[in-house]
Amino acid sequence: MSINKALEIIEANQGEADFIGEIDEYTIIDAENKLNVKFPKSYRLFLKKYGLGDIFGEEIYGLGTDETGIPNMIWITKELRKTENLPNSLICFYFADDGKYFCLDCSKVHSKNDDNAPVVSYISGLPIKEQPFEMIAENFGDFLSELLMDSLED
Repeated sequence: MSINKALEIIEANQGEADFIGEIDEYTIIDAENKLNVKFPKSYRLFLKKYGLGDIFGEEIYGLGTDETGIPNMIWITKELRKTENLPNSLICFYFADDGKYFCLDCSKVHSKNDDNAPVVSYISGLPIKEQPFEMIAENFGDFLSELLMDSLED
């Protein structure tokens, strides 16, 4: 599972990391209820272990802060749903420098053991009908491990 590779990189580079810390199961379930989605297994594992934060300058949105702004994943997802009609099955967890948010498409996640939520792009400001929703990775674990391996090489 590629999330394990990502977690290994984080553990081996704690000096470069700034994460909020462990999030309890109740908080994760509450977030799922607030957003009316189920989180995929790899993202749940990240949330449980790290909550949210950054490593190598790459900020991953999650849980553990007030729902008043970034990097709180609930806040940014609700904000984009309200202001830009972000589809309800998507949750935003990362912002790329080129104006794209990366989101998990949770439409096929039915239990906490499912990891079938692809990472798709969402371009802020682009009308919903014009969104390409380009698939970036097959799941959160693949995305995070590739992002961290690329950062290690830089």
